Amino acid sequence: MQIDKDSTVAVIVKRTWANLHGVRMFLHENPLADIRGVDESHILFTKVLDADDARGVWIEIDRQKPTQDSAVEQFRILIPWSEVLALVVGKEFSPAIRQEARRIGFTGELGRE
Repeated sequence: MQIDKDSTVAVIVKRTWANLHGVRMFLHENPLADIRGVDESHILFTKVLDADDARGVWIEIDRQKPTQDSAVEQFRILIPWSEVLALVVGKEFSPAIRQEARRIGFTGELGRE
């Protein structure tokens, strides 16, 4: 399936990968806290930059800096295909889906909608 650039997606990754300190420091505002959940997966709501790379999927990460006077930090990160469990493409993910993801321990709110 072709995934267009700038598509809104939920990338479901292996939690062990998301918990690597080197990864966590770019994904989340609090890189010292372990990512927890009900199983071994973690959801990242984000935007696709390139899904045609043979190595993995490139996503964009927009996140708030820890201090109030700081601007939004923006990163691009490659998630290796071996760490991706599923990609869900949607025009927009409802607040109910996002709330359920937070309720069960998924905190990868990367995109701004």
